[in-house]
Amino acid sequence: MAKVLIANSVGIDSREYAIIHSPSRWTNSTKNKNVFTYYPWELAYTSSLLKRETEHRVRFMDGCLLKFTVEDFFKKIGDEFRPDFMVMEPSTRTYLEDNRLMQMVKDSFGTKLIVVGQHATAFPEEVGKLADYVCLGEYEYTVLEILQGKERGKILGLYPNSRRPLLDVNTLPWPEDEDVRRIDYGLPGEPSCEYLEIQAYASRGCPFQCSFCVCANLYYAKPNWRPRDVEDIVAEVKHLRTRYPQTEGIFFDEETHTVKKDFIIQLTRRWIEEGLSNLKINAMCGYFGLDREMMEAMKEAGYYMLRVGIETASEKVARAIGMSKKFNLKRLMAVLRIGKEVGLKMYGTFLIGAPGSTKEDDEKTVRLLKRLIDERLLWSFQISICTPQPGTQFFKWAKEKGYLLDVNWYKFDGGNCAVVSYPDYPANEIESVFRGAEKMYDYNKLLRFRENKSKIKDELSKIGNYNRGLVVRSVPIEFFKEVCTVLNKSLRLLCQEGVTDDLKGIFKDTLVIKEGSINIDTLDLRLREGLKSEIDYCLIPVKNTKGQGYENVVDAFKQMGLKTFLISVEGELIER
Repeated sequence: MAKVLIANSVGIDSREYAIIHSPSRWTNSTKNKNVFTYYPWELAYTSSLLKRETEHRVRFMDGCLLKFTVEDFFKKIGDEFRPDFMVMEPSTRTYLEDNRLMQMVKDSFGTKLIVVGQHATAFPEEVGKLADYVCLGEYEYTVLEILQGKERGKILGLYPNSRRPLLDVNTLPWPEDEDVRRIDYGLPGEPSCEYLEIQAYASRGCPFQCSFCVCANLYYAKPNWRPRDVEDIVAEVKHLRTRYPQTEGIFFDEETHTVKKDFIIQLTRRWIEEGLSNLKINAMCGYFGLDREMMEAMKEAGYYMLRVGIETASEKVARAIGMSKKFNLKRLMAVLRIGKEVGLKMYGTFLIGAPGSTKEDDEKTVRLLKRLIDERLLWSFQISICTPQPGTQFFKWAKEKGYLLDVNWYKFDGGNCAVVSYPDYPANEIESVFRGAEKMYDYNKLLRFRENKSKIKDELSKIGNYNRGLVVRSVPIEFFKEVCTVLNKSLRLLCQEGVTDDLKGIFKDTLVIKEGSINIDTLDLRLREGLKSEIDYCLIPVKNTKGQGYENVVDAFKQMGLKTFLISVEGELIER
């Protein structure tokens, strides 16, 4: 019996960026250490499969969830487990950090390394210089056969052998929920999730193969869609609700939840019959498969948000990235309007700098985004720089054309950098259009608050003495000014020195701190002592529904013994 460690990526890299790891899509990073991370679904299925099918001592650790540096992770492994085998799934963005950890573990404990996922599939020879086993594509059963001791040459999916046929998703156990708790990935949770939601998977795959898509090109290597058995999905969710009574919802975070109408109608019917419709559900969808009957059934079953891939407003770009069969702006508009009519919140994903795009194409996409916001057809959205992840058709094309600027893996992060540069659309212009598009986040939130701000007035009147209240400038200035229109002017204001002119005269008194984020370290002792004696409560406007990312701000005022309230983007008052 061997000790087998299933290890998700390092959580804090050597540049002190927190990793939002999603190797089957694209990995993002941020300086905010309180950021969420995704549940590592395929590693989690691998862990539970090994626990079911072998006698090995299997342990699951998640460096992203625990916000581990390489050194933190190595210490925990050395103190607690010292594995005979370690399975890791580095994305290109995390490969250098994860590789350093694997080298340390191998050198120190003689551990055999099984490397799986996107980067391993793209560069098996490079990864194999350190790894003892390199798995290609969908890997659960490949890892199982390695650890069952099957002869190397007979294991499909183990490099350099042939790839393994796509698995039957109904042969898998439910994913890992012992060594890590699935509900912990909902705390603070993906920012657009409005409830405490557990990530789950009703299907796997997508019937399309867009050139930039990691799943379609590396994990599955062909268009496919494999739904799970409806009864097993329902049983899993009932189990999760029993195990975690605090669960408020489910996030179906697979590639495309709504490929087959019959599947959705059956799932929603059983959902209602089993008393699950009080859970709030959001799901990754394709607008190409949605119609009114499906959307009404989903609404009745408790779905509150559908996320659809819009990607571009340009038919030329849609053709270039391989999504032309599902590109139809007329159908998109019809689906978004149905969503609004039936009471579903619609969320869209958009790309900047995709293959075949020009500055004019992307500006057209941003104009479409603004139109959808103005017409209130989109509730929320994600916009990213289209990044040629190694192994995708996009990467191969960009490299052949000479459009790939460099292969600094730290830059393969669609939330921060452009790593391609086209002859008529250089990287700096791609990033400039992206930064301009990012302003739509604040614009959308401003409109959402404006729609709902009347709700906050009655709530604020219940708090108490306005003369002993403080409001904190914790959101962008235009949004904050909108919040100020519903606040009593006798409140005191705490803001950074760079915005004092913008906010002059709104409140009776202004307390000024230096530029930067607000936390216990940026509030000097004299100011803290003054606030404790003169203030009973503070109001903290936030740019989301639950206050994710504002933990340090809240903690600073709670440490002073002050009552703390968030003012959400939906105009709700939330006591912390």
